[in-house]
This record gives sequence, C-alpha cells and structure tokens, in this order.
Amino acid sequence: MRLSGLLRSLLTLALGLTLMSGAAPAGAAEPPLKKVLRASATKIISPLEINFIVPMVLDYYKQEGLEVELLPLGSNAAVLAALQSKRITFGTGVPSFQLPMLAKGGEQPMINYFEHTYPFKYGLAVNPNSTLTGFQDFKGKKIGVSNFGGSEYEVGKAIVKMVGIDPEKDVTWIAVGENITAGEAMRRNEIDGLFYYDSAFGAIEAVGIPIKYLPMPKNVPMIGGVYTMALKETLKNDRKTAVGMARAVFKASIFIETNPEAAAFLFLKVFPEAGAKGKPIEEQVRLVQFQINKRFPLYANPDKSVTKRGFINANEWVEEVKFAGLTGKVNPTLLYTNDLINEANNFDAEKIRQEARNFKLPYKK
Repeated sequence: MRLSGLLRSLLTLALGLTLMSGAAPAGAAEPPLKKVLRASATKIISPLEINFIVPMVLDYYKQEGLEVELLPLGSNAAVLAALQSKRITFGTGVPSFQLPMLAKGGEQPMINYFEHTYPFKYGLAVNPNSTLTGFQDFKGKKIGVSNFGGSEYEVGKAIVKMVGIDPEKDVTWIAVGENITAGEAMRRNEIDGLFYYDSAFGAIEAVGIPIKYLPMPKNVPMIGGVYTMALKETLKNDRKTAVGMARAVFKASIFIETNPEAAAFLFLKVFPEAGAKGKPIEEQVRLVQFQINKRFPLYANPDKSVTKRGFINANEWVEEVKFAGLTGKVNPTLLYTNDLINEANNFDAEKIRQEARNFKLPYKK
C-alpha cells in the first residue's frame, strides 16, 4: 500500500515534533544509566551506608539517570587517592582528615558538596565491669578503634589531648576491626575502652554484648560531620550527576526516617550476606534496624531553622578548625560548598514519606 504524498508529509512532521519534544517513539529503549562509583573509608559495606543503599532498590538513582556502585576502600587516604585519580566519582569526606592536608598543601582539588550525617556520632565505651569513669582515666591504657584510617581515630586522639593526656605517648591505640569484632575485643578486656561511632555501637548492642558508655568531656564541640565530596571539576562539568546523587540520598534519608524497619529490609535485599546467618528474616531485620536507629537521627540538620537537606553549616567547620588546632592557618570555606543544595532538594518530600508508610514488608501479613 502506497502512502499519498500528503499523508507521508504529515507522518514525517509528526515524527519530527515527537523527537523535538524529547519523547521517545513507542518501543524505543530507555537511555543507558550513567555508572558512577562512590567510595567510603570503611572496610566493609554496613548499615552505616544505608542512605546510599536504599536508592538502589527504590530506583532513586535510576530516576536521576544513575547506576551507583559502593566501594569500601578502608581509609580516608585511599578514598581521596581514588578520587584524585578519577577512579571514583564521589567519596566520603571528613574534616578531621581534610583540614591537616589543607594546612600542609594549600587548596585541594576536592570539595564537600552535601552533608549526609551531622554531628555528633562518637562515643567512648567500656566493659560494664570496668572501673574507668572518663577520658581522664585512660593514661597508660589501651583504646580500640576500627582502624587507623577512619575518622574516629583522629577525633579520639584530639579528645584525649583535650583532657591533658598525650595521645601519642600516654595511650596505646589498637585497631580492633568493625562492629561485633570490636565489641568482642572489649568484652574480652583486650582493650580498656572503645572509641567508636553510633551505628557501630548499635551493631555491638544488637547482639547482646554489654557495654557502658562513659561521659564525654563537657567542652567537646559539635564536630564529626560526614560529607560527600567530589572533584571541583565534577561539580562544574557534570553538575547533573552530582545533583542526582545528592537528591537520591536525600530521598533515601526521608524514607529511612519514616520507616527504618523497611530500610533495614531493603539493606538486606541488596546485601543478604550482611544478615545474621541462620536467623529468620525478621531477626536479621531487627539486628540491622538497631544500627539504623542509632544513625538516622543524624540525617537532620541540628539547626532546626535549616530546612534544606544536606546543607553545610559554616559554624561546624569553624569548630572543626579549632578542634584541629589550625585556627588562623586554614580557610575551611575552600573545602565545602552549598551551591547544589537547593537544586538537590527539588522533589516532593511528602511523596517519599507516603511511599515509606505504604511499604509492605513481605514477612508481615
């Protein structure tokens, strides 16, 4: 059957208008997702990264045209090296590691562009039968940390120094590993105390290892925020990808806050090997949720007047500089920007909350 010249012209015009409008013809394949890597300073993937994992299952990354893979590289130095060599696109950024580098080498190529965990997440715990009562009692003692490349090691040394103890000469620091491994080292009195962070303590408490928290010094500032960093050229040349990453994490944070049990289930869906072996799914979820419950209160800005997710508070960096003993020696504004925050918050937060409320857990009738 031959098309008349007029009909052929009309079809050609219609196809042209369709392509100009950006709509794909029926049956056309979706554009490929952009693959990006994000690295953390931990040695394993854990619920600590839950707000970067939930978007994998709920398609928050896909909605931004992204396919994200998480890499645990074990130390802040390894993350920065991978970022600078462009082996990864995004990585965990922590001031306690970045500020000394800024003091030594001037302006850095990376920049923190949103804060996904606000202060203060650290603590000092001991075996319940310990006679130690505070940081001031740890001269000549052994303090455990997960590893020497994590932020708790640097923060722990600084707090020990605050109470008049030399962290290099008067304290022995021991890398005791992640989560339950660290708790067992404390339970067996292989260390005198454990300086750790919220969700890791949650993993220890969830399995019934008894611990006792010691009071922090009264003058410890609100430090220890965790950021996502990228190369400055990435924010300039690939803003869409950077905004998409942040927006997906902000959506996930709202979902987790609204329904942490569902978030724990989704974590295990992505990483089933992280679940407690031989336990029913309900118990596996409970153990993961215990850790999540310790962390998600830190997703919200402590300054309640700030409504934008991920906004970086200038006063936090002032406190970080003071804590690092670098006042007058560095300009912390070189290490962060809020330039993408408004754009990354451009979504319907209530829709995400409703999605979380309506999530059906398969093990619940």
